Amino acid sequence: MEVLPVKQHRSLQTREYVALAFLAASVTFYILGLCYPLMSTKYQVLGFQIRSQEVTLFDSVRMFWESSDYLISGIILIFTFVFPVLKYIELGLRLATGRQFLKLQSVDKWNMIDVFLVAMLLLNFKMNSRFIVMRLEMGTNFIALAVLTRLVTILLLDRAAKRISQP
Repeated sequence: MEVLPVKQHRSLQTREYVALAFLAASVTFYILGLCYPLMSTKYQVLGFQIRSQEVTLFDSVRMFWESSDYLISGIILIFTFVFPVLKYIELGLRLATGRQFLKLQSVDKWNMIDVFLVAMLLLNFKMNSRFIVMRLEMGTNFIALAVLTRLVTILLLDRAAKRISQP
């Protein structure tokens, strides 16, 4: 009868290691998403390229700020930098201590904002004209992978917490 709790304990450790691997992958994808361009724009007339530009998340915040769109700049800054960093801190603390932090868990409800921002970005790219051509770059893929791997990490940690609380 003592074998059952040992199996549950080992399974929990394995799940925590898997969650740690997903968290490390998510942080890596997030950093790469911040460094790589999200999109490239090409201005052209009659097929001749006039100007091209690559835009990262940092560039988008700066461009909106410089064009006096402070609200949009602030929203992008908060939802693509502040909340993800807080979430990564909360997940790291959950892995390190095994405890849930209710104050930091309130950030969980903002996870879908990441998905919304990526969806809005994709919608914007699909609205090309003959003069301005926008193309998704690797940064968008990395941000999407960061969001997905972070959600898997949350799922694994929540299941591990439920398993501990069950007798």
